[in-house]
Amino acid sequence: MKDSFCGLCDHCQLGSPDFQAAAAKINTYLDQMPPFWQQQCLQEGQAFSLVELRRALDWFLGFAQCPGCKDGGGLQCCDIRDCAPERRQDHCHNCSDHDSCRHLLIV
Repeated sequence: MKDSFCGLCDHCQLGSPDFQAAAAKINTYLDQMPPFWQQQCLQEGQAFSLVELRRALDWFLGFAQCPGCKDGGGLQCCDIRDCAPERRQDHCHNCSDHDSCRHLLIV
């Protein structure tokens, strides 16, 4: 299970089985699409790049393995990730400044 200081990871959809199955299914559909259709229907420069779509799907499928920021995953440049341990807080909602915290504006 992913674990974070702010709580975002607690509800992360990227690791949900349904999300993972959907991303894998799209990859499967793209694999089954004949090259000619890919060239005609997914032309470079029109809507999006097929290469970038595949890259995004691969990222989603791999990111599901993120353990959360408490275990080394997530953004390395997160103010919350730095603040909570400095204040010796296991979770932001335990902090006395929680209601007025500027770091939580991103959440």
